[in-house]
Parts: sequence; structure tokens; C-alpha cells
Amino acid sequence: MPPDPFENELNLANAPVPPSVNSVPPVVFVEGFMGSGKQKNWGPLAEIFKNTGIDQNCSRKLIFVKPGCCNSLHDRAIEIFYQIKGGRVDYGEEHAKEFGHARFGRRYKGFYPQWSASNPVHFLAHSLGGITIWKLQQLLACDIFPASLNPHPDMILSLTAVSTPFKGTQGVYLLGSTINPNNIIRPFSIGCWLGRFVHIYEYFNIQWLKELFYDFNVDHWNFYWKNVWGCAITEKEQQSDNDNQNTSEEIKQSVAGKTYGLLYCLYKSPWLYNKDNGPFDMTIHGMKIVNETSRIFPNTFYRSYVTTITCTENSIYHTPKPSLSLYYPIYYLSYKIGRFRFPEAYKQYQPITDEELPEWYENDGLCPIISQYHPFSCSPGYCTHHDGMPLSEKYKYQHSYQVSTKSRPNPIRGQWEVWKIEDTTHWSIIPVWYNDPKQMEFFVGYKEYLDQLDALHL
Repeated sequence: MPPDPFENELNLANAPVPPSVNSVPPVVFVEGFMGSGKQKNWGPLAEIFKNTGIDQNCSRKLIFVKPGCCNSLHDRAIEIFYQIKGGRVDYGEEHAKEFGHARFGRRYKGFYPQWSASNPVHFLAHSLGGITIWKLQQLLACDIFPASLNPHPDMILSLTAVSTPFKGTQGVYLLGSTINPNNIIRPFSIGCWLGRFVHIYEYFNIQWLKELFYDFNVDHWNFYWKNVWGCAITEKEQQSDNDNQNTSEEIKQSVAGKTYGLLYCLYKSPWLYNKDNGPFDMTIHGMKIVNETSRIFPNTFYRSYVTTITCTENSIYHTPKPSLSLYYPIYYLSYKIGRFRFPEAYKQYQPITDEELPEWYENDGLCPIISQYHPFSCSPGYCTHHDGMPLSEKYKYQHSYQVSTKSRPNPIRGQWEVWKIEDTTHWSIIPVWYNDPKQMEFFVGYKEYLDQLDALHL
């Protein structure tokens, strides 16, 4: 449950706004599992967001964060907070002791240091990124962050989630996870081999590779060979991006604690065989744990884009629609999710009724649609559902695919708005720019949606 409202933060009408702050809230872009966090992947967003509905001469600030792409929801949420606000990442003493990694991480300048309930931001997040921001808002309502930083759930003005598994997905079980509460990974699965690759990649810590491709941001797990062998680590080696500002003393503190040899990690990874990682948090029983202590906040706008590529085959099961543009790995994964057999032992983790089963089988190649809606069950006043993409003012006569037949509804704070888009895979809109009309329609519509929210907020 969130703390009592902070009077000085929630009195937005009288809250002082620094003169350097733009008149519209920034938007933060968050990628999902294995997302590189590189701005170029998102397409020509600077041009799309060039001006706003409030002020045609004011460009909205765009922020691209880089949390650990395989890290847990908790660790990713903490990293995003400090990347935006600025300061040294503190995962929490109890959390670090429980899962066996260092308490402190990197130090960041901060993309938007004035971030507060008086100066909130919008979030657009894909897949694991969506539940990361959902987790971040829950942490902002707790005592995780220092009181001096004035954390509050109203720091998130809107959460827009695309293809996000709010209730988990069968896909991670197919890739290696099990229903074991201790997160036992099948030893020769795709997920296990991916984990071994991350260990080798981080053990050698080749900086130019990290800058060019991936920075997994797992420094707090001490996988680097110099940590393992007790060698001195330079500031340059720790600074894998321009925002990382660790001092020599902080580097020593960040590697304090347990270290893990490469051979041991390849045999039984203390990170992978653990509940403090992204794959576990995307399991259905993992998200059940998260949602049991979560809630919606009344001053935030929530929206989900639900994607699907399957159809029924005269039964409760689903199969992908025939398409020449559908890659075989996506087709195969979608097919397996569409007829996934939930084991009997699974019922103790997540009760699924017979009425819900078809929506657990309809999917986008990774996530079932029922999981993409929102974290809880549908109920009057909690959510509204729409078919197609929201109708854009700019593209209303140009679309060649399904869109909503009615104008955009007025957003309501604290209520979940769900838009279901047919014939769209988990990766069709985000995170890779294909220069596709559907992508352009989405981002232009999202920009108009933010303008709509700003008019209600400012």
C-alpha cells in the first residue's frame, strides 16, 4: 500500500516548477527482455514528437533508459529510477543479502533530476519493460528509495504498455523455466544456454562489444574476471556508458560481497538459478507474486496495447494465422503457446478457470492476450476494452489495417484502457523500427494521446 499523500508533492497547482523545465512532461522509453536500449532502434521519434499539442514550439524531451536487459523487475526498476533521477544505484541491503549480489551499482548523472510528483513523466514500455514500470510504481509507494528524493507513485503520469505480460507467459516455460518455486532451469534449454552466454560475455567484459551491442548491466553480480580474481578495476572499465559516473571508492564498494567463478556459473549459475532475474519474473507464478502486493494508483493514466496473431481451430486451442511474413521461430513459439498443457501441479500457483483458457491460448508469439490486458481481472469501472488501434487524427483516412471505429475516448485516471490489435506479433511495433505504416500510426497516435493527457494534467 502507498504511503499517505505528500501534501507538498500532490498540491500540483501551487508546486514550484523550475524555469528550465519544459512545459510538457518528458516521455521515457523502456525496452523489454534482451532489449539493447539503443535510441536508433525506436525510429524517427524526434521528428514525430517535434512539437506538442500544448505548445507547437515546444519539443517533448525523449529519454531512453538502459536497465539490465535480463535483470529482475526489482533491479531494473531501481536502475531506471536512478538513471532518470540521478545518483548511485542502491538495490537495497535486504534485497542484496537475500539474493547474493552487491548492494550498490553504477552512478548516473540523471536524465531528468527534477523528476517528482510535481514534475511527472510518461512511460512507454514494451514487454518486460511494461511490468518493470509497473513494479517501479509499486516501489515508489514503499520505503525503498531515500526520503530525500521524495519518491511517490504519482511521479508516473502515464504507463503505456505494449505486448506486456502482466500475468506472465507460458513462453518462458517453453524456453527453459519450470514451475519450481526455486526457479530450477532445464539444463539444456534455450534459456539456460542464453544464461551461459551472458556469463561468458560479462566475464571478459570487452568494452567495445558492450558499446556496440549489449551492456547487460549485471555489475552487481561480480561476474567480471577481475572481480573473481581480486584484481584492481579502473574507472574506465566500470564506465560502460557516458552516464555512468562511479568513483574509485564506489567501485570498490560495488564489488564487495560474493564473487562467482566462470566454471561454477556455467555449471549452476547463482544468477540464473535464482528468483532475482527477468525470466523468473515473466513466469506466471512469478508475476502472481508481484501482483499480490500491487495496486493501481488513482492519479496515473494506464493503457495497454494487446497484440495477437492466432485464431481458434474449432476448439479452445489457438494456432497462428497463415502468413508469409511470419518468421518460423515466432510461428513455432506461438503454436506451442496456443496449445500449452498446464500441468496439474501448476494449479497451486495460478488458478485458471475454464472460461479463461481460450485467452491464455490466443497469443502474439510470446504472450497470451489475457496477460497483456492488465495485472488483475476485469471488472466494471476498472478497465475498458477496444478493438483495433486508436484512431489518429493525422492518419484517420490512410490506414490499411484494423483501427477503432470510434474516436479516441477521454482517458480516465486510475482506469485501465485496453486496445487489441489483430495480426500483430510481439515484435511488430517495438523494439525494432521497420518503417512500417502500422508503426507510424502507432507512434503518431501515441504522441496525440500524450498531448491529450497533457491537456488534462497541465
